This record gives sequence, structure tokens and C-alpha cells, in this order.
Amino acid sequence: MQNHLYLYPNLVRARKAKCSQAALAEHLGIKQQEISRYERGETKAPVNYLADVAEFCGVSVDYLLGRKTESADMLTQAESEMLHLYQALSPENKIRLSERAAALLETQSK
Repeated sequence: MQNHLYLYPNLVRARKAKCSQAALAEHLGIKQQEISRYERGETKAPVNYLADVAEFCGVSVDYLLGRKTESADMLTQAESEMLHLYQALSPENKIRLSERAAALLETQSK
């Protein structure tokens, strides 16, 4: 029986947004099976593992533990680049971009 006390759904979400279990295991120098046990809640994830995963995935340990939402950290590379470009725009150009995006969306749905 699984001990759901140690199940961290955000651990899986953060890892899947960045890589596979095998790639994370290689990066951290541990076995893929160990990552699988942590993600399924069979084994309590040690603090150092949570810290390493948080750093690698670009999220906080609080996010992994379900204490904080970090949706911006879960963006794909393309979405992150788009957000960076948007943030660099002037307020007027942000309005123009928003209008153009709405028009594109309307055209797309036809």
C-alpha cells in the first residue's frame, strides 16, 4: 500500500515539464527507479532531493510540496520567450499585441 503522505504531485508536474525520469536520474546521479518511487509516494523524498529537483526544474521547494503555485515556472521554453518579449514592450505596444492576438485567435477558430 502506498503511503500518500509522501506523494508530491507537483514533483511529477515540475519534472515532466522539463525532462524524463531517466534524464533527471542521470543529472542527479541516481537511479530512475528511485525517482519513480518518490513520485509514486512509495518512498519519502529526502530534502536534498527536493532541493535538487527544484533547482533543476526552476521551481521552489514550496511549489514541489504544494505550498505555493508557480505556474509561470511551468512554461515551455517558447512560452517563456514570448513572455519575456511581452514584458519588454511598452504599455501601448502591449495593447496592440493583445488586439492582434485576439484577431488571430478569431481567425484561427473560423
